[in-house]
Amino acid sequence: MYLFSAGSIEFFREIYSPSDVPKRFCGTIMQHSAKVVHGDAQKIIFLQRLAAGLFEVFEHQVICETTEKEILPTPLKPSLHLHISLDNNDVDAYVNGTDSVELKRDEVNLFYLEEINVAIIPKGKHCFFHISFSNDTLFRILKQPAFESEFDRIRKSVRNAEKNMGGMINAPGQVPLDAYYMMLVQQIRHCRFNEIASIYYREKKCMMMLEHFIRQMLPRKENTIRLTSSKVIILDLVKEYIKGHIHQSLTTKKLCQQFNITRNFLEKGFYQLNRISVNQFIHYYRLEYATKLLSIEDMPLNNIPRLTGYRNYRSFAAAFRRYFNCDPELFRHP
Repeated sequence: MYLFSAGSIEFFREIYSPSDVPKRFCGTIMQHSAKVVHGDAQKIIFLQRLAAGLFEVFEHQVICETTEKEILPTPLKPSLHLHISLDNNDVDAYVNGTDSVELKRDEVNLFYLEEINVAIIPKGKHCFFHISFSNDTLFRILKQPAFESEFDRIRKSVRNAEKNMGGMINAPGQVPLDAYYMMLVQQIRHCRFNEIASIYYREKKCMMMLEHFIRQMLPRKENTIRLTSSKVIILDLVKEYIKGHIHQSLTTKKLCQQFNITRNFLEKGFYQLNRISVNQFIHYYRLEYATKLLSIEDMPLNNIPRLTGYRNYRSFAAAFRRYFNCDPELFRHP
């Protein structure tokens, strides 16, 4: 698939043909999209916005036809923005025109933005993905037991950014872009449920993305193991085994016996490779698989618990509500 849906291609034909779109931009054009031609028409920006409950999802695709150009990203309202660059070009940015920031492809950054900002982009095609949310949303997450040690430090950074009418919250530390972020980005992009269910789904993925970012800001505990290529293959096989046997009772003990590996290797190696624990992944995949089953109109609801490893529909529905904050039936009906 290309970036644009078939119905959108004609609208953008004067820009370039679909075959020019890099494969990493695959997906269909988001709702509420708009084409913005900046001043001299030498740079064109596709602004795409999606509702996601407490969050809003933005993707900006920029085509710059000259060597280097300025764009002036301005938030719709004062808010926090978790920003990811999804192309191979670094971009120099200035928050409120003063604080210099280099936006790199392999980094994720959290900004408080209030006024007009400046980004200097090199020639080529660029893709910027970010989610925006209120300070209150961030502070509520920080009050979770796992993150409360960072509450005062991060809140102070946000308050300072508010005083300066903008700023980078995680400065000077950098948060690396990993496969977990990219998985969440793709799930947000390719969400194909009915409109209301899609909002709940995106909200959950945005929440997971923000929680992962905060987790990476915590003081690091160096407790890693050496992952050789053969060990990575084993851990990938474990993940595929979980997906193929999600209807069964799965525990770390059973997985260790199945693959003849130690619990220490499984737990540490799996988290190190996937940035999610084995048990979290089992729970996550059960409910992800459930959303796919719910979208099949002729799939009996009572079959879903059996296919996803739950005892009965009641226990499945309770787990689903805790995870997505809505009833599973919402994913079944428009």
